Amino acid sequence: MRNYRLTVAAAALAAAFVTGNVAAQMEAAPSDVNSLMQEVQQLQQQMQELNQQLTQIQEQAVAQNPELATQRDELMALVEDHMAESGIDAEASRDRIETLRGQVEGDAATDGSSAQELSQQLREEQTRLQQAQSQAMQDAEIQAKFRSANEDLVSAMREENEETDALIEDLQTAQQEYQALMRKAMQSHGSGSPHG
Repeated sequence: MRNYRLTVAAAALAAAFVTGNVAAQMEAAPSDVNSLMQEVQQLQQQMQELNQQLTQIQEQAVAQNPELATQRDELMALVEDHMAESGIDAEASRDRIETLRGQVEGDAATDGSSAQELSQQLREEQTRLQQAQSQAMQDAEIQAKFRSANEDLVSAMREENEETDALIEDLQTAQQEYQALMRKAMQSHGSGSPHG
């Protein structure tokens, strides 16, 4: 089920992607980097746990309300059609991400350079898919349908679990903290390097 990913888990994907970049870019002040990376990892873990709880509630809500699944599938099809217009085959891209992730995690690469190469390809493919998805989400028709689908979904989730609002709020707070940390990380990296 890829449904709630549009609202909730996209941030987690971006989080995993950005963290690698921050670590790679900030070699100037190791002690600062370590404490910052630790905070980032804690927030990632928190977002992941909240995400899992919300996904579980969502799955229960969709099971109780089959029309939500239909609404979600129609929305996803609309997003993917829009992505296809800009030259991105979402299904093929996701398959490629899964294959690359399997190769990276399964150490399919024997030497360090090709493992690094696979990780780079994985990050590039994730970014490409994310950007295409974000671009599709700028479409006014998609935004309107997305808001409507999201309201219906959250409403059904509330009926399943009264903690839904609190969990969403916690997740949003964690995401904001995470973004603030990312900005801080980028700034401290920027101030450490001479402008030329």
